[in-house]
Amino acid sequence: MRITVRFMNEIYYDNSATTKVSEKALHAACRAMREDFGNPSSAHAKGVSAYHALNEARSVFAGYLNVASDELYFSSCGTESNNMIILGAAKAAGKQGKILISAVEHPSVYESARHLASLGYQVELIPVDRQGIIDMTALEQMLDTHTILVSIMHVNNETGAIQPLKQAGALIRAICPQALFHVDAVQSFGRIPLFLAAWQADAVSMSGHKIHAPKGVGLLWLKKTRNIPALIWGGGQERGFRSGTENMSGIMAFTVAAEECYTQMDQNYAVIVNVRGKFLDDLRKAQVDFHLNGPQDEQAAAHILNLSFPGIRSEVMLHSLEAKGVYVSAGSACTSMSTKGSRILTAMGLPSGRIDCALRFSFSRYNTVDEATIAAAAVVDTVLELHGILNSRKGKKTK
Repeated sequence: MRITVRFMNEIYYDNSATTKVSEKALHAACRAMREDFGNPSSAHAKGVSAYHALNEARSVFAGYLNVASDELYFSSCGTESNNMIILGAAKAAGKQGKILISAVEHPSVYESARHLASLGYQVELIPVDRQGIIDMTALEQMLDTHTILVSIMHVNNETGAIQPLKQAGALIRAICPQALFHVDAVQSFGRIPLFLAAWQADAVSMSGHKIHAPKGVGLLWLKKTRNIPALIWGGGQERGFRSGTENMSGIMAFTVAAEECYTQMDQNYAVIVNVRGKFLDDLRKAQVDFHLNGPQDEQAAAHILNLSFPGIRSEVMLHSLEAKGVYVSAGSACTSMSTKGSRILTAMGLPSGRIDCALRFSFSRYNTVDEATIAAAAVVDTVLELHGILNSRKGKKTK
C-alpha cells in the first residue's frame, strides 16, 4: 500500500554545491563591510587596521593547516586557486614535461588541463576504479622524471570518494621529486582533517562557500620552496602573487566559518554521519531500489552521497523532489547545465543507465535526523509516483 506524505518545509541536500552562511560568518562580513571597511593597502589608520586583520586571518588558517602564514594566498574561489596552480605550474615549466590529473577531477582542474593540452602540453588522466579511487599501479607507471605536475583531489565532489593522497605523495616523491603535487581540498577543508605534510603536497586549494562562508572567497596554500608565476597582475596584493584588492568581508567571514568548523569538526561530522545513516536506513527499510555510487566505507566522506534510482532519469527525479521541498543535485553544480552524463561516474566505468539516474545528496551540520526521515519519505513517494506514471505509459503503448 502506498502512503502519500505531505512535504511542507524545505530540506537542503545540495551542500556540496554551496552552503548557507552561518550567523557568525554573516556578522563578520557585515562588520567588515560597514565598520572595518578599510583597504589593506591604504596607509591611513583605517587601512592599517584592515591590514592587521588580514594578517591575523592568514595566521588563523596557517594554524589550522600547520603551515607558514606567508605560504597562504587569498583568492576569489576554489576554481581560481586551482587555475593559479595548474596554469601557473605549466607556465613555469614551459611545454617541457608531463601533467597528470586524476580522471575524476573537478571541472576547474580538468578544463584547465584540457586547455593546456590544446596548447601542446602533454596531459594524461590517472584512471580510477569502480569506486572512484585512483589506480595506484597506473599512477606509478605514469610517473616519470619528466612529470612536472600531479593534481589529485582529496574528496570527490560527486561521490565523496577520499583519495589515498599519502600513498600517492610517496610515489611522486620517490619517482619524480621535482614534480609539483597539487591537491584540490575544496570538498574536504573544514569537514575532515587535512594532512598536508603526510601527503607531501606542494599546493592545496580551498573555498569559503563550501563551509558556510559567503561566495567569492578562496584560499591557496603554496609551499614557499615552489616558484609559480602570477596569473593576475596589478597592485601587487598577496605578496605579488594574486593582485587585486582583497575581499575583506569575505575573508573575515571565511575565517570565522573556518573557526566554527575546526573547533567543532568531530561534532559536526557526527551530525552528518547520523543524518546520512538515517536517510539510507529509511530508504532500505522502504525497499526502494537504488544503487550507491562510490565507496561505502572509510574511503568515503560522509557528507556526500551519490545514488542511482533505476528507471528514473536524474532531472525528472530532481524536479519531482524539488516540488516536495527537497533540494538535491544531479552532479557537480559546475556542470549541472550540461546535457552529457557525469564525467566522474563515466570514468568509474558505471553503465550509462545508472549514470543517467544518479543524484547527489550532500549534507551539512545544519541538517537534522528528523529532516532525513522526511527527505527519505519524499524520495520513496517520488519513486513510487514516477514508476506509477512510467508503468501507466508503458501499459498504454502496449494496447
